[in-house]
Amino acid sequence: MRWTTYLFGALAVLALAACGGGPAISNVEVRPAVISPNADGKEDLARIAYRVDQAVQLSIYLLDGAGKRYSLVDQETRAPRPVAYERLFNGIVDGRMLANGDYTVVFETTGAGAPIAQRLPLKIVNADPSPPKILDFTVAPTAITPNRDGVGDRAYINVVTSKKARLGVYVTGPNGFRQDVPRREGYVLRPSSDGESEPGRYAYEYDGGIDLGADPPPAGRYVLNIELQDAIGQRDILTAGLTLSDSGRPQAEIAVQPDGQGVEWSRRGPQTVLALGDTLYFTTTVRNTGLVPIRTGGPFDAAECYAMDQNRFSKGFSQESGAFRIGIDFESNTGMDHPWRWGVGALTDLRTVDYEGGKLYYLDPG
Repeated sequence: MRWTTYLFGALAVLALAACGGGPAISNVEVRPAVISPNADGKEDLARIAYRVDQAVQLSIYLLDGAGKRYSLVDQETRAPRPVAYERLFNGIVDGRMLANGDYTVVFETTGAGAPIAQRLPLKIVNADPSPPKILDFTVAPTAITPNRDGVGDRAYINVVTSKKARLGVYVTGPNGFRQDVPRREGYVLRPSSDGESEPGRYAYEYDGGIDLGADPPPAGRYVLNIELQDAIGQRDILTAGLTLSDSGRPQAEIAVQPDGQGVEWSRRGPQTVLALGDTLYFTTTVRNTGLVPIRTGGPFDAAECYAMDQNRFSKGFSQESGAFRIGIDFESNTGMDHPWRWGVGALTDLRTVDYEGGKLYYLDPG
């Protein structure tokens, strides 16, 4: 008889436990109860911890003396587990430091019944209330063509900051794309040993990574982000739109001629001997094997001849960054590298683009 009663009593205790009569969260704590978030390494953070005993919707927020609410967690689902949930709080809400003063940390759970709230005190003292600010931010142009043709390949970015902080410039796009933008070499202001930058003006350039040998991101719309964060976590973020078009790595090859070589000469043999006044002709073909146009410069006339004492400069064609040309050199040349150069096609082979009062010439893909 006593044995039966004992079993009945045990079942009753289990049934009460299964009803969930206790609180949904327990072991709630905020330690220390006084913090001084000023990045001096002492009492900068408060540990907010709690244990979840039943699946629950949880909100955590602070109330100041006037009753204003500052949300940390808003109606998020928490599953029960034996290990406590915790987060470190540095006095910052939405990127800004709260003012010094007394606060109440409220843990509010919602379920089938009325909301249940547990409250603990928190005091903030000696906080650094001055957030970092991006005082000025410009980007030009806002549409670029990162394809190494030397025209519109890069965006120039200027940033002015208000206080010592970590400065980041990066581009984001679809499918989680992110690419950091390097700071311009040789600029006066530099990050300190802790990675933070002194207040002042900074310059960046974005070219899709082509200067580093990377393939630029595909054409499309992207976002340029400027983020400034100080040692205690206060942030300022500004963004701007950035459009990429004709984006890609230029590629070209010298095609094989009927004789199996890259260049077919008008005179063949182990050595080519020219009499005074003779002309040596050659035939070669350039193929654009990439996905973007390649830019070229003259001369474009296939009959344009060079004398031994001439070069592309004496013909009136300067070297152009981002332009492809065919160049011829010879063994006894001790001066300019490949002094005799031509465009990669006749004008009838090329696409002409009007640009800033002049003409640009492109060999399209294929």
